[in-house]
Amino acid sequence: MRFDPADGSKPTQSTVKTGTLAAPPQQNPVREGFRFDGWTYDCQPFDFQTPILQDMTLKARWTQVTNWTLSPDHGPATGARLTISPPSLQEPYYVSVQAAGDQFIGMTGDGRIYTWARDRTPKLVSAPAQASDGFHYLQAAASDQWQAALGSDQHIYTWNSQQATPTTLKTSQNTQLTSISVNENRLLAVDQQGQVYAYQTSQAGGNDPNPKPEEQTVSRLPGQAQAVFAVASASRILALDTDGQAWTWDATNTGNTQPEHIRKNPGARIIQTAALNKGFLILDSQGQVHYLAGSTAGMTPVILPGGVQASRITADEDQAMITGKDGRLWAWQPGSKPMRADNANQQYTQAVSTASRIIAINRQGGIYTWSLDAQGRPGKADRTHTTTVPILESASIDGQALTLHKTNDAWQAQAPARKPGQAIIVITGRQDNQTFTRNLNYTVDQTLTRDTRSASTHTVTFNTDKGSPTPGPQQVDYPYGRVQRPAPDPTREGYRFDGWFINNVAYDFSKPVTNNLTLTAKWTRLDSTNTWKINPDKGSQLGRQQTTITPSPGRGIRFSQISGSKNYFSGFSLAVGSDGNAYAWGDNTYGELGDGTTTERHTPAVVKTPDRKTYPDLPPDFTYVQVSAGGWHSLALGSDGYVYSWGWDFYGQLGNNTSGYSVYSYVPVRVRDPNNPTDASKGLKATQVSAGASHSLALGSDGCVYSWGNNLYGQLGNNITTDSSFPVPVHDPKSPTDAIKQLKALQVSAGASHSLAVGSDGYAYAWGYNHNGQLGNNTSGDSANSTVPVRVRDPANPTDTSRGLKATQVSGGNAHSLAAGSDGNAYAWGYNGNGQLGNNTKIDSSFPMPVRDPSSPYDSSKGLKATQVSGGENHSLAVDQDGNAWAWGDNDHGQLGIKSTKDQSFPVKVFASAQSTSTAGPWLHVAQLVAGDHHSLAIDTDGNTKAWGINNSGRLGNDSIPTGENTGENNSKAQSLVPVPVAFNLQPVISAVRFDTSPATSLNQASNSNSVTVVTPAHEPGPVTVSVDYTLGGTGQILTDKSLTYTYTPLGVLPKAGGEGILLALATGMTGMGGVLASRRHRRETHQLSHASHE
Repeated sequence: MRFDPADGSKPTQSTVKTGTLAAPPQQNPVREGFRFDGWTYDCQPFDFQTPILQDMTLKARWTQVTNWTLSPDHGPATGARLTISPPSLQEPYYVSVQAAGDQFIGMTGDGRIYTWARDRTPKLVSAPAQASDGFHYLQAAASDQWQAALGSDQHIYTWNSQQATPTTLKTSQNTQLTSISVNENRLLAVDQQGQVYAYQTSQAGGNDPNPKPEEQTVSRLPGQAQAVFAVASASRILALDTDGQAWTWDATNTGNTQPEHIRKNPGARIIQTAALNKGFLILDSQGQVHYLAGSTAGMTPVILPGGVQASRITADEDQAMITGKDGRLWAWQPGSKPMRADNANQQYTQAVSTASRIIAINRQGGIYTWSLDAQGRPGKADRTHTTTVPILESASIDGQALTLHKTNDAWQAQAPARKPGQAIIVITGRQDNQTFTRNLNYTVDQTLTRDTRSASTHTVTFNTDKGSPTPGPQQVDYPYGRVQRPAPDPTREGYRFDGWFINNVAYDFSKPVTNNLTLTAKWTRLDSTNTWKINPDKGSQLGRQQTTITPSPGRGIRFSQISGSKNYFSGFSLAVGSDGNAYAWGDNTYGELGDGTTTERHTPAVVKTPDRKTYPDLPPDFTYVQVSAGGWHSLALGSDGYVYSWGWDFYGQLGNNTSGYSVYSYVPVRVRDPNNPTDASKGLKATQVSAGASHSLALGSDGCVYSWGNNLYGQLGNNITTDSSFPVPVHDPKSPTDAIKQLKALQVSAGASHSLAVGSDGYAYAWGYNHNGQLGNNTSGDSANSTVPVRVRDPANPTDTSRGLKATQVSGGNAHSLAAGSDGNAYAWGYNGNGQLGNNTKIDSSFPMPVRDPSSPYDSSKGLKATQVSGGENHSLAVDQDGNAWAWGDNDHGQLGIKSTKDQSFPVKVFASAQSTSTAGPWLHVAQLVAGDHHSLAIDTDGNTKAWGINNSGRLGNDSIPTGENTGENNSKAQSLVPVPVAFNLQPVISAVRFDTSPATSLNQASNSNSVTVVTPAHEPGPVTVSVDYTLGGTGQILTDKSLTYTYTPLGVLPKAGGEGILLALATGMTGMGGVLASRRHRRETHQLSHASHE
C-alpha cells in the first residue's frame, strides 16, 4: 500500500495482508498553505473500510487555504469603496456516512466526525479530552441514542446527545481494534488478531437517557479464520474473514454458539456486509449483491437493472442502499426489486437511507440529501453545508475606524483620502465562537486604466459562382455583429446549392467577424447520376396515371459548427449544416436531439424547425446559426436572433419559464425574454449560446451575459443560488451586488457547474463551482464557490487581485477551464487528476498554468501556441496556429485520438486516421475542434466532420462502430481511438408532389427505396413543372425540388407509340372526345366571363 502525498515528495509505503483492512498513516500529511482533505483512490474518497486485495496507491487530496481578501487592494488618493470578503467556506471532504433513525453521522477524510439530525446543520464532534497531538478518528458508527468512533489510537470512544465529549469505552487491556459497527443497542469491534468483541448497552430498551455499552463476549472464528469486520442484525451476528468468507452466529447467545460458515459462490470473495433488521446484505468482489435471510441458508442475488455492478452497500433497519460502480444509487428492501434513487445529475460513492430520505456522498466528497416522493421518484439533491460563516466586527486604517456595511457574504467600507503609499487595514471578528484579527495590505495610488478592444467594421461580400441572385455586401460590426445568411438561397441552372463556404470549409455564421471576408457559394452538379427522376415523364391530360419519382442520391452539404454533450452515460452531438438545418445524433432519452421523438440516432438526424403556429413571427427562410450540447438539453441560436432549447428541463435549463423532473421538450422552444418571462411570444435575442450540464448561458445581442437553469453553486452569476427557469442577467464583477449592472462580454462558455466569459475588457471571468480551483482566482474548495463573476488571475502574478488573464477565448470542462490567451498561449486551471491541464503534472491548480510546449514538455518556460481550446469531461483539445489538432488528459476511451487509451499530461498530436502512426503521422488538421464528455469532434480543413472516443448511444455518428448497448458501457469495441467520419448522407423523404399547381394523389413509398409513386391530376396538354416537397431524413425544414418536368399528352395521342403517336380514327371515338372537349371549353369560358364581370 503506497501513500502519495501529492505534494512532490516521495510516497510512503506499508505492507497490508491480503484480505485485511489498511490503516492510514498515524499522522495526517501537512502541506503549507493547504488543508489535507483525505486519501483518494482513482480520484474518489477512500474510507479504509474495504479489504485490500491488490497493490494500491492512495493519493492525498488538498484544498488550498484561503484568507480574508480586500477588493480592490489599491485605489486613488481621494479614497475608494472597498469590499472585504471572508475566506472561502471550505466544506469537509466526506468519505463515509451512516444513518440510524433520525440521526446521521459523517466521517471526513482527515479524521473528523460530524453528526446531525434531519434538516439540521452538522455539528463537529470534539476530540477526546485526553487526545494527543495529531489524533484523528478512523471510523464512526451510530444508533438512535448514541454514537461510537474508533480513534487513531485504536481505542473506542462513545457519546450521546447529553454527553458532547466522547469518552473511552473500557476494553480489554492492550486490545488493538481495527473496525467497529453499531446496530441499536449492540456494538461490535474486531481486533488485530481477528477476534470479535460484542458490547451492549446496560439499559437495553430501558429509559436510561445515557446508555453505555458494556463488553459481553469475545468470539473467535473456527480454525485459522480471522475476522476483519462484523455487523449485527436484531438476532444474528455476521463476520467477514481475511479469506473473503462469511460466518454467522446467534447474537442473543454469543457465548454458547459456534460461528457457522455461509455458503457462497466459490469464485468470488465477500468484501462488504451490511445488517438489516432481519438478515444481511452482502457484496462480493465481482460487484454482485446478495441477501442472506436466515442463518447459513443460500444467499439470494439482488440484481441491479442492466447488470450494473455494485461498489458499496449500506443498510438501516429494513432499508438498504446500493451504490453502482457507475455512481448511481439504488434503494432496496427485502422482497422487492432495486429502485433507482438518484436523478442522474452526478455520481456518488456511498449513500444511506432512512424513511424516504437519502443522504449521499458524491465523488467530490460532498454530502447531498433529497427525498423520494410517493412514487419513489427522487427529488432535487441539496448540498448539506457544514462550515459556519465568519462574522466581521470592525475594520480600521491608520487607527481610524471604518464604517462597515454588510452586503450578502461580504462587507463594504469607504477608504478615506490618504497620501499615496502602503497602508494596513486591520480587521477583527469571530468564527466558531473564537475571535480573530487580520492585517490586509492596501496601496494608495492612481486609478488603474484597462485595455479595451476598439470597435471596428468589416465588409463581407458574396461570390455566387455563376448563381443568382448575388447578395449585396454586408457591413458587420465587431465584436457583436454577425454575418446574416442571405435569403433566399441563390440558384444555378444544372446545380444544387450546398451553402456558403471559405475554401472547403462551410462558413460558421455564429462567429464574430474580425476581418474582411468573401463567402463563396458551393454547388453540386446535377448529372445523370445525381438528379431527380420521374418515370414515366409523360401521360394523358386526363390524369389518373401512376408515375414514380426518385430523389437525387446525394448532396454536398457540410457541417459549419459542431458541439459535444457533457454527459458520459447518455452522450449526444449537435451540428449546424451548410444548408441551415441543425442536426443531432446520439442519446435521445429526454428529447435532446430535438427531432420530435425520443429515438436514439446513430447518424445525424435533422432537428425540427420551431413550430410556426406557436411562433407566427418565425421567418419563412428560418435557419439555425449555432448549437450547443449540454448534459441532457440543447441550445440553439436561430437566424431570427432568438435562442431556442429542447431536452430535459429539470432545473429550468430550457429557459421557457417551466421546470420539473418530468418536464421535457422534444422539439425546439423559444427561450423567454428576461424582461417578459411569462410572454411566450417574446424571447431572448443573442449572438452566442453555451450549454452546461444543467444550466445555460447566452451572450445577448446587447452584449450582456444571461443565464438560466441550475444554480446550486452560483453558476448563474446573479449573486444567489436559486434556480431560474428563465434568463437572468449575470452581475457586473465591478458591482457584484447591484442587480441592475450586468457583465458585458465577448464570449461565454458553460462548464459542468461553473461558467466562464471573456469580458468586454478582454479579461477572463469565472463564477460558480470552484472545488478544484476551476474559477482560476487562486482559491479552491467547496466553500470557494462564487455566485458572481470573479476575474481569472494573471498566470505570472496569481496573488495580485488587480491583474488578470487576458484571453481571446475560454472553454469550461467538467472541473477544469481553458483559455486561449491574448498572448497566443494556451492556459489551463482547475482539476488535473488526468493531466487535463497539460502542464506535465497531475496536480490541481487554482490559477492559470501555461499548457506545455509539446516539443519541450519538461520546460515550464515554454507553452503551446493556440488559437482555439476546448474542455471536455477530463480531457482538453486545442488548435495551433498551423491548424494542427492537439489533445491531452483523460484517454480511457480514446478521446485523445492517438490510437491508445493512455492518459497524456501534455499535448500530443491527434491522428488523422487509423493509418496514422505516432512517428510519421499524418496528423489531423482542423478548422474547428470540440471536446465532448468522453468523445471529441472536429471539422477538418477539407470540410469533413470527424469524431472519436466513446460511442455510447451512437454519439460518434458513425454506424460502423458498436454503440455499447446491451454489452456494458465499457465495451472496448464501442469506441474509436482515432478520428472517423461522421456519416452525413441523409436521404430525401418525399412528403408531397404537385403537377403545376395541382396536387398529386395516392403518394406511396416504394419498398427498400426513397422513391414514391403518385397518381397524376388532370391537366391541359403540354409540359408542366413538378414540385416535390421533401425533408432530409424525414424531419426538419420542408424543402422543394422543381427540377422535374412532366408532359401531358392530348387525348388523341398514345404517349408510348412513337414521336407523333397514333391517331385514333374511330369515328365514334372522335365524336365522343369532341363532345367532352366542347363541354369543358364551354364551362371554362363561362367561368372566365363571370370572373371578368366581378373585376
